[in-house]
Parts: sequence; C-alpha cells; structure tokens
Amino acid sequence: MKRRKHKRCIVFWGGILTAAVLSGCGVGEQDKTIVLPPLENQVMDSEKFRFAHIQQYIGSGNAENVLCLAWGGVGTDTLCLLKKEDGRYVYQAIDTREDTVLSSVFVDDRSLANVSIAPGGGYLSYEVQDGEEMNLIVFCPSQGIRQILHRWQGQEENFSYIWSDDGAMLFSWQNGDSGDAYKEWRVTRYEMETVPEEGFGYTVVSFQMKGNGRAWRSVCPNADGSEIYVREQLSAFDSNMSYNWLLLSDTATVEALPEYSKTPACPIRYTQAGLFVQEESGDIYLIEDIRSQPVKTKLVSGNEGTYAPFTYVCANGDHMFLMEWVNYSMYQISGARIVDGKVDGQPVVLYNDNYESLNEIKIVSDQAVVFWGEELLENNGYRYKVTVLRY
Repeated sequence: MKRRKHKRCIVFWGGILTAAVLSGCGVGEQDKTIVLPPLENQVMDSEKFRFAHIQQYIGSGNAENVLCLAWGGVGTDTLCLLKKEDGRYVYQAIDTREDTVLSSVFVDDRSLANVSIAPGGGYLSYEVQDGEEMNLIVFCPSQGIRQILHRWQGQEENFSYIWSDDGAMLFSWQNGDSGDAYKEWRVTRYEMETVPEEGFGYTVVSFQMKGNGRAWRSVCPNADGSEIYVREQLSAFDSNMSYNWLLLSDTATVEALPEYSKTPACPIRYTQAGLFVQEESGDIYLIEDIRSQPVKTKLVSGNEGTYAPFTYVCANGDHMFLMEWVNYSMYQISGARIVDGKVDGQPVVLYNDNYESLNEIKIVSDQAVVFWGEELLENNGYRYKVTVLRY
C-alpha cells in the first residue's frame, strides 16, 4: 500500500541522518548502489541505534509499469522486482552492487492484482481473472512454475494477503467490507514446499470464521506461522465493538481471546514479546498475556489532531520503527528498542528523505530495515529508490 503524503505528523527529535542527494538517471537506466559512511563517522545525539552501513539503489522506467519490490535478504545485495515489459510481466533479480540483471523470468501476460513478493524473493503471489473466475496464484521464479492456490466466482469477494518472515508461508483472509458481511469467512495458511526433483507444491490449513458484520479485519501470524492472531473491529473507528481470536495452526483450532482495548485498535504485529497495537489516538501499546489477562503498556504517545505514524515491529518484538510525514515533502524513519516490555528512551530519528511517496517498509530478519519510495518524472517517467539500513 502506498504511503502518500499527509499533513504534519508527530516529530520525535533526535540525531538526523540526511540522505545523500543522488543524481537522476534516464528512463530504463539504473544507477549503481551507493554505500554511505557508517554512523560511527557521523554525529548522532543518541547511542540507541548503530548501523553497519546504509545502501541505496535507484532504478527508473515508465510510470505505467507496475512495480513490486522485495529485498533478497540480509547479507545479499539482490533486489527482486516484478515489472511490465513489452506488455507482459517479468520477474527479475538484480545485483545492485554490479548493477546487473541476474535473472529475468516470464510470469504472466494477463492483468495482475494484489501482487506481493515473499521476503527473500523465493515466491510471488498475485490474483488474476480467468473468465468469470478469480484465481490466487503463487509463482516460483527458480522453477518458472505457477500454482493456483484458490479459485472463486466473481469479484464480490476481496482478499488480503501477508507473507511470513521467512517467505515460506502465505496467509489469506477475506476483507470484512464487501459482499454479505455476516456470512462465513476463512483465514488460510498456505505453506510452500519446493522439491528440486519433484517441483513445487503446498499444504493448506484453513480456519472457518463467522461473520459479525462490516468490519476491519486484521491477521497477524507469529514468526513461524504456528499461531495467528485475528481481530475483527466492527464499524471501523466509530465503535469499540470487536472480536479477538488466536488460531492454532498445528491443531486447526480457534481460541477466543479477551478484549484488551476500550477504544478501536489496529494490530501491528504479534511477536514473542506480545501483541503490538495502535489505537485511533496514535498511541502505540504492547499487549502481554493476551490469552488470559491482557496487560497493556503504552510505548509511544500519539499526537491528537495529526496522522498517526506507520509502525513496524520485528518478529522478536525488541525493535520498533516509525514512518512519519514531517511535512508535505519530507518523511522520516524513527527507531526505538523495546527492553523488558518498555521503550528504551524516546524514538530516535534515524533517516529522512524528500520523496514523492513511500511505498513499503520491511524488517528483514531483525537485522535490517528496507524501504522504498517513488517519484514521477517528466513525460510519464518513473523513478524508485530502495534504501537498506543494516543494524
């Protein structure tokens, strides 16, 4: 989902690392990776964070090309992307150090929707219409094989998807604001299995849920996919009516959970430390012991009258990052460590940049933060930038 510019957001003051100004590149060209000096050589007001190094990669093309990006993993310099080329979609792996295309594989020539690349780039999921039927497809680039995971009639059903951190599991669920809001819906876990000599397969665990009305539905699997936290928040943000469950994949059972918030809450991440949520005020909380007697601890206070920051938490629950729009042309990334269930000091501003939009942020193996943005150029040109902060 694209993070478009908003009005002024919360600003946490700390040491600011200003991005290097990178020169533009022509349509179809790609600039080399730029490695900025380590933070040990720069002045910061806080010792809470240190980065091994910072990488940036710039690519460009035509704005009508649909791009989906993923980083190849910590310790690699590989960028994975889906792009439209000569009227069809291809999947590429790019060595950002050498500025070379390592592989380019044909994916599909039909119109794709809900595209997502798994962490590490091992799989690509997307939806495609086939006559009156919709299909959920997973593509394995290393084998050039497509698998249809799910079929359904018409387009009245809308689905959301999320990949596990290791890129081996895809989680799917029906959105709660389309079709019959009271009919049954499902949360499904697809576990990918790729055997070099036998091809590409998968196993499925599916949970049938009861619809409770139009609602925001959030699905947060834990790191290994064995537990899936689900919240159904009714009537968006004008009601505190909600339902909470924990889905246990190994036994295919559904466990109802007690409520932990008196106001509407949006789950962020279900981690080893507990459940991280953000309330409509912008306040960020850690919920511990969600299965019996939830303990709620405020980590960061929101700022009433502003847009709340976009929040990202690692699987261990010990690092948290905030993306905030400082003004209409500048965004910043702030970070905080979580120690014994509390924030270790105020979040520190780690990075800022002037870019037209920020598309996505990912935390890779609790070792790096990867984010990418875009800007439109003249004559329908398009430029994207990927930044990797290794900590």
